[in-house]
Amino acid sequence: MILGITGISGSGKHTAAHYFEQRGWVILDADKIAHHSYRPYTAVWKAVVREFGEGILNQDDTINRVKLGKIVFSASEPEESEKALSKLNQIVHPYMKRRIKNEIHRHFRRQSNIAIVVALWRESDLEDCCEKILLIKADPALRRKRIQGRDGISPETYEMRVKNQTEPPQPDFIVENSGSLTDFREKLGQLGL
Repeated sequence: MILGITGISGSGKHTAAHYFEQRGWVILDADKIAHHSYRPYTAVWKAVVREFGEGILNQDDTINRVKLGKIVFSASEPEESEKALSKLNQIVHPYMKRRIKNEIHRHFRRQSNIAIVVALWRESDLEDCCEKILLIKADPALRRKRIQGRDGISPETYEMRVKNQTEPPQPDFIVENSGSLTDFREKLGQLGL
C-alpha cells in the first residue's frame, strides 16, 4: 500500500510516520526530500539562489533555511511572502515529486508498504501517488504550542507557515491527535493498516 500522511504543522504527521516505520513501512518525507534538493550547485539550488539572492547562503554555499524561511514566511509583508512561497514551491515541488515517484518504484518492487509524509498537500500534487490518505488533526492551540516549542518561532511566523497548508478534501482516514502519545498510537493501530 502507498499511504499519504498529511496534516497541518504540529498535528503529528511525523509521529504517525514513526509509528508505521516501526511496523516495517518505508517512509518518504516530502520535506526532507525538498531540503535535500537544496544541496549546493544542484539545479534546484541554482534556481533558488537566482530567485532569492546570495543573501540566503551560508559561508559554505549551503542555503540558510532560516534566512529563506524569513523571506517566505514574513508576517510583516504577507502578500510578498505568499508570492515568494509560491515561487519556491514552483522550483522545489517538481523535483520532490520526481524523487518520490522514483523511490515509490524502487520500494514497491520489493512489495514494501510506503507512507509519504507531506504538509503542503495541494501544492505537492502527490494525490495520484497514494492509494489511501490519512489526515492527522489536532487542536489548533496545541499544534501552535508544539511547533513553537520545536522550532522556536513566533506566533506570527507560525500563522504564516500554516496559512498555506491545506487538508485533502476527502481523506480515507482521519485521526485526532490532541491527547496522549499512547492514545494516538492506539488510534493509529485501530486503522488496521
